[in-house]
Amino acid sequence: MIITAAELIKLLPEGKYVPVDVRPEAAWREATIPGAVSLNVYDYFIPESNEAGITGMAAGAREAFDRLGLGGDRIPVFFEEQTGMISPRGLWFYELVGLKGGLILDGGIQAWKAAGGETASGIGLPDVIAQSETKGISFHRELVASTDDVLNHADHGAYIFDVRRKTEFEGTFHHACCARPGRIPHSHFAFYEDVLKDGKYRPAEEIRQIAEAAGLSPDREIITYCHRGARAATALYGLKLAGFDKLKIYVGSWHEWAGNAALPIEIGPAEEV
Repeated sequence: MIITAAELIKLLPEGKYVPVDVRPEAAWREATIPGAVSLNVYDYFIPESNEAGITGMAAGAREAFDRLGLGGDRIPVFFEEQTGMISPRGLWFYELVGLKGGLILDGGIQAWKAAGGETASGIGLPDVIAQSETKGISFHRELVASTDDVLNHADHGAYIFDVRRKTEFEGTFHHACCARPGRIPHSHFAFYEDVLKDGKYRPAEEIRQIAEAAGLSPDREIITYCHRGARAATALYGLKLAGFDKLKIYVGSWHEWAGNAALPIEIGPAEEV
Protein backbone atom coordinates (compact mmCIF):
# COMPACT_ATOMS: atom_id res chain seq x y z
CA MET A 1 0.00 0.00 0.00
CA ILE A 2 2.82 2.42 0.76
CA ILE A 3 6.34 2.96 -0.51
CA THR A 4 9.05 5.10 1.06
CA ALA A 5 10.85 7.83 -0.81
CA ALA A 6 14.14 5.95 -0.55
CA GLU A 7 12.55 2.86 -2.08
CA LEU A 8 11.02 4.85 -4.94
CA ILE A 9 14.29 6.65 -5.70
CA LYS A 10 15.93 3.24 -6.06
CA LEU A 11 13.15 1.65 -8.12
CA LEU A 12 11.97 4.49 -10.35
CA PRO A 13 14.75 4.07 -12.98
CA GLU A 14 13.46 0.56 -13.72
CA GLY A 15 10.48 2.14 -15.48
CA LYS A 16 7.88 0.00 -13.71
CA TYR A 17 6.52 2.70 -11.41
CA VAL A 18 4.71 5.82 -12.60
CA PRO A 19 4.53 8.75 -10.17
CA VAL A 20 1.00 10.18 -10.13
CA ASP A 21 0.89 13.75 -8.83
CA VAL A 22 -2.53 14.41 -7.30
CA ARG A 23 -1.73 17.97 -6.23
CA PRO A 24 -3.18 20.96 -8.11
CA GLU A 25 -1.94 21.25 -11.69
CA ALA A 26 0.07 24.41 -10.91
CA ALA A 27 2.17 22.57 -8.31
CA TRP A 28 2.82 19.72 -10.77
CA ARG A 29 3.84 22.17 -13.48
CA GLU A 30 6.25 23.95 -11.16
CA ALA A 31 8.13 20.99 -9.67
CA THR A 32 7.26 17.32 -9.49
CA ILE A 33 8.90 13.90 -9.45
CA PRO A 34 10.49 13.39 -12.89
CA GLY A 35 8.10 11.62 -15.25
CA ALA A 36 5.05 12.20 -13.05
CA VAL A 37 1.61 12.46 -14.62
CA SER A 38 -1.05 14.75 -13.18
CA LEU A 39 -4.42 13.37 -12.05
CA ASN A 40 -7.09 15.30 -10.16
CA VAL A 41 -8.80 12.81 -7.85
CA TYR A 42 -9.84 15.34 -5.20
CA ASP A 43 -12.54 17.46 -6.85
CA TYR A 44 -14.78 14.53 -7.72
CA PHE A 45 -18.31 14.60 -6.26
CA ILE A 46 -20.54 11.56 -6.78
CA PRO A 47 -23.95 12.75 -8.05
CA GLU A 48 -25.76 10.28 -5.80
CA SER A 49 -24.61 7.22 -3.86
CA ASN A 50 -27.00 4.81 -5.54
CA GLU A 51 -26.19 2.03 -7.98
CA ALA A 52 -26.20 4.33 -11.01
CA GLY A 53 -23.97 6.89 -9.32
CA ILE A 54 -21.53 4.28 -8.05
CA THR A 55 -21.32 2.60 -11.46
CA GLY A 56 -20.68 5.95 -13.18
CA MET A 57 -17.98 6.79 -10.64
CA ALA A 58 -16.18 3.51 -11.30
CA ALA A 59 -16.46 3.98 -15.07
CA GLY A 60 -15.02 7.48 -14.86
CA ALA A 61 -12.11 6.31 -12.72
CA ARG A 62 -11.29 3.44 -15.08
CA GLU A 63 -11.35 5.75 -18.10
CA ALA A 64 -8.94 8.17 -16.43
CA PHE A 65 -6.48 5.40 -15.58
CA ASP A 66 -6.75 4.00 -19.10
CA ARG A 67 -6.07 7.41 -20.65
CA LEU A 68 -2.91 7.69 -18.55
CA GLY A 69 -1.86 4.15 -19.43
CA LEU A 70 -1.85 3.00 -15.81
CA GLY A 71 -2.23 -0.63 -14.83
CA GLY A 72 -0.45 -3.86 -15.62
CA ASP A 73 3.27 -3.19 -15.85
CA ARG A 74 2.79 0.57 -15.25
CA ILE A 75 2.17 0.75 -11.51
CA PRO A 76 1.05 4.12 -10.15
CA VAL A 77 2.56 5.72 -7.08
CA PHE A 78 0.17 8.41 -5.85
CA PHE A 79 1.65 11.38 -4.05
CA GLU A 80 0.90 14.87 -2.75
CA GLU A 81 2.92 17.29 -0.57
CA GLN A 82 2.84 14.84 2.34
CA THR A 83 0.58 11.89 2.97
CA GLY A 84 -2.78 13.57 3.41
CA MET A 85 -6.34 13.35 2.11
CA ILE A 86 -5.66 13.07 -1.63
CA SER A 87 -3.09 10.37 -2.46
CA PRO A 88 -4.99 7.64 -0.56
CA ARG A 89 -8.11 8.61 -2.50
CA GLY A 90 -6.19 8.06 -5.73
CA LEU A 91 -5.19 4.56 -4.64
CA TRP A 92 -8.77 3.79 -3.59
CA PHE A 93 -10.13 4.72 -7.02
CA TYR A 94 -7.44 2.53 -8.58
CA GLU A 95 -8.33 -0.47 -6.46
CA LEU A 96 -12.06 0.16 -6.90
CA VAL A 97 -11.79 -0.63 -10.60
CA GLY A 98 -9.86 -3.85 -9.99
CA LEU A 99 -6.35 -2.63 -10.80
CA LYS A 100 -3.59 -4.03 -8.63
CA GLY A 101 -0.25 -2.99 -7.21
CA GLY A 102 -0.86 0.75 -6.75
CA LEU A 103 1.02 2.52 -3.97
CA ILE A 104 1.02 5.69 -1.88
CA LEU A 105 4.32 7.57 -1.60
CA ASP A 106 4.46 7.89 2.18
CA GLY A 107 5.47 11.41 3.08
CA GLY A 108 4.76 12.70 -0.42
CA ILE A 109 7.05 14.89 -2.47
CA GLN A 110 8.45 16.45 0.70
CA ALA A 111 9.84 13.06 1.71
CA TRP A 112 11.10 12.57 -1.86
CA LYS A 113 13.08 15.82 -1.73
CA ALA A 114 14.32 15.13 1.80
CA ALA A 115 15.68 11.78 0.58
CA GLY A 116 17.62 13.51 -2.21
CA GLY A 117 15.16 12.99 -5.04
CA GLU A 118 15.36 15.40 -7.93
CA THR A 119 12.39 17.34 -9.30
CA ALA A 120 11.36 18.56 -12.73
CA SER A 121 8.54 20.52 -14.29
CA GLY A 122 5.39 18.55 -15.06
CA ILE A 123 5.02 17.89 -18.78
CA GLY A 124 1.96 16.86 -20.76
CA LEU A 125 -1.76 17.16 -20.21
CA PRO A 126 -3.35 16.80 -16.78
CA ASP A 127 -6.28 14.43 -16.33
CA VAL A 128 -9.21 14.24 -13.95
CA ILE A 129 -11.61 11.62 -12.60
CA ALA A 130 -15.17 12.53 -13.55
CA GLN A 131 -18.52 10.77 -13.72
CA SER A 132 -19.06 8.65 -16.85
CA GLU A 133 -22.06 7.15 -18.60
CA THR A 134 -20.03 4.25 -20.01
CA LYS A 135 -21.64 0.89 -19.29
CA GLY A 136 -20.13 -2.51 -18.61
CA ILE A 137 -17.13 -1.45 -16.50
CA SER A 138 -16.31 -4.12 -13.92
CA PHE A 139 -15.36 -2.93 -10.45
CA HIS A 140 -15.26 -3.96 -6.80
CA ARG A 141 -18.70 -2.96 -5.56
CA GLU A 142 -17.78 -4.27 -2.11
CA LEU A 143 -15.38 -1.35 -1.61
CA VAL A 144 -18.07 1.32 -1.73
CA ALA A 145 -21.20 1.92 0.35
CA SER A 146 -24.44 3.32 -1.01
CA THR A 147 -26.69 5.59 1.03
CA ASP A 148 -28.97 2.60 1.59
CA ASP A 149 -26.01 0.55 2.82
CA VAL A 150 -25.26 3.25 5.39
CA LEU A 151 -28.87 3.71 6.44
CA ASN A 152 -29.24 -0.04 6.99
CA HIS A 153 -25.75 -0.71 8.36
CA ALA A 154 -27.05 -2.29 11.56
CA ASP A 155 -28.76 -5.02 9.57
CA HIS A 156 -25.36 -6.47 8.64
CA GLY A 157 -23.46 -5.46 11.74
CA ALA A 158 -21.35 -2.71 10.15
CA TYR A 159 -19.73 0.20 11.94
CA ILE A 160 -20.09 3.76 10.63
CA PHE A 161 -16.81 5.65 11.09
CA ASP A 162 -16.78 9.46 10.90
CA VAL A 163 -13.26 10.83 10.35
CA ARG A 164 -14.03 14.55 10.08
CA ARG A 165 -12.99 17.15 12.63
CA LYS A 166 -14.70 16.93 16.01
CA THR A 167 -16.51 20.21 15.33
CA GLU A 168 -18.02 18.68 12.18
CA PHE A 169 -18.87 15.48 14.01
CA GLU A 170 -20.66 17.33 16.82
CA GLY A 171 -22.33 19.78 14.45
CA THR A 172 -20.81 23.04 15.69
CA PHE A 173 -19.32 23.56 12.22
CA HIS A 174 -20.40 22.53 8.75
CA HIS A 175 -19.19 23.37 5.27
CA ALA A 176 -21.24 25.94 3.40
CA CYS A 177 -22.10 23.39 0.71
CA CYS A 178 -23.73 21.07 3.27
CA ALA A 179 -27.42 21.61 3.95
CA ARG A 180 -27.27 20.59 7.63
CA PRO A 181 -24.69 20.18 10.38
CA GLY A 182 -24.29 16.98 12.35
CA ARG A 183 -23.38 13.35 11.82
CA ILE A 184 -24.85 10.05 10.72
CA PRO A 185 -26.52 8.40 13.74
CA HIS A 186 -24.48 5.82 15.65
CA SER A 187 -21.19 6.94 14.10
CA HIS A 188 -17.89 6.08 15.70
CA PHE A 189 -15.31 8.86 15.61
CA ALA A 190 -11.60 9.57 15.19
CA PHE A 191 -10.06 12.43 13.23
CA TYR A 192 -8.39 11.17 10.05
CA GLU A 193 -5.16 13.03 10.80
CA ASP A 194 -4.77 10.92 13.93
CA VAL A 195 -3.55 8.02 11.76
CA LEU A 196 -0.74 10.27 10.45
CA LYS A 197 2.36 11.71 12.05
CA ASP A 198 4.84 14.12 10.48
CA GLY A 199 3.16 13.71 7.09
CA LYS A 200 3.37 9.90 7.05
CA TYR A 201 1.26 7.01 8.27
CA ARG A 202 1.76 6.04 11.89
CA PRO A 203 3.02 2.51 12.68
CA ALA A 204 0.34 -0.15 12.39
CA GLU A 205 0.12 -0.80 16.13
CA GLU A 206 -0.51 2.89 16.88
CA ILE A 207 -3.29 3.01 14.29
CA ARG A 208 -4.85 -0.13 15.74
CA GLN A 209 -4.90 1.54 19.18
CA ILE A 210 -6.65 4.58 17.72
CA ALA A 211 -9.22 2.34 16.04
CA GLU A 212 -9.85 0.36 19.22
CA ALA A 213 -10.23 3.57 21.22
CA ALA A 214 -12.90 4.59 18.70
CA GLY A 215 -14.75 1.35 19.41
CA LEU A 216 -13.88 -0.40 16.16
CA SER A 217 -13.09 -4.08 15.73
CA PRO A 218 -11.52 -5.81 12.70
CA ASP A 219 -14.09 -8.59 12.73
CA ARG A 220 -16.87 -6.28 11.53
CA GLU A 221 -17.34 -4.24 8.38
CA ILE A 222 -16.40 -0.57 8.66
CA ILE A 223 -17.88 2.17 6.46
CA THR A 224 -15.76 5.33 6.55
CA TYR A 225 -17.08 8.78 5.68
CA CYS A 226 -16.10 12.43 5.90
CA HIS A 227 -17.27 15.48 3.95
CA ARG A 228 -17.08 14.03 0.45
CA GLY A 229 -15.01 10.86 0.66
CA ALA A 230 -11.38 12.02 0.56
CA ARG A 231 -10.38 11.96 4.22
CA ALA A 232 -12.30 8.70 4.45
CA ALA A 233 -9.75 7.08 2.12
CA THR A 234 -6.85 8.19 4.31
CA ALA A 235 -8.51 6.56 7.30
CA LEU A 236 -9.37 3.45 5.29
CA TYR A 237 -5.74 2.76 4.35
CA GLY A 238 -4.63 3.50 7.87
CA LEU A 239 -7.03 0.83 9.09
CA LYS A 240 -5.84 -1.49 6.35
CA LEU A 241 -2.23 -1.04 7.47
CA ALA A 242 -3.39 -1.95 10.98
CA GLY A 243 -4.90 -5.24 9.83
CA PHE A 244 -8.51 -4.26 9.17
CA ASP A 245 -9.81 -5.60 5.87
CA LYS A 246 -13.62 -5.26 5.81
CA LEU A 247 -13.60 -1.66 4.67
CA LYS A 248 -15.82 0.54 2.52
CA ILE A 249 -16.14 4.25 1.75
CA TYR A 250 -19.41 6.15 1.66
CA VAL A 251 -18.26 8.51 -1.09
CA GLY A 252 -21.26 10.81 -0.88
CA SER A 253 -20.38 11.28 2.80
CA TRP A 254 -21.85 14.12 4.85
CA HIS A 255 -22.32 16.38 1.83
CA GLU A 256 -24.85 13.95 0.37
CA TRP A 257 -26.40 12.77 3.62
CA ALA A 258 -27.03 16.30 4.90
CA GLY A 259 -28.74 17.24 1.66
CA ASN A 260 -31.48 14.63 2.05
CA ALA A 261 -33.91 15.90 4.70
CA ALA A 262 -35.46 12.43 4.96
CA LEU A 263 -32.26 10.99 6.45
CA PRO A 264 -31.72 11.09 10.24
CA ILE A 265 -28.91 13.06 11.88
CA GLU A 266 -27.40 13.54 15.30
CA ILE A 267 -25.93 16.72 16.77
CA GLY A 268 -23.93 17.18 19.95
CA PRO A 269 -21.45 15.05 21.89
CA ALA A 270 -21.22 11.44 20.83
CA GLU A 271 -23.52 8.83 22.23
CA GLU A 272 -22.17 5.44 23.27
CA VAL A 273 -21.84 3.25 20.17
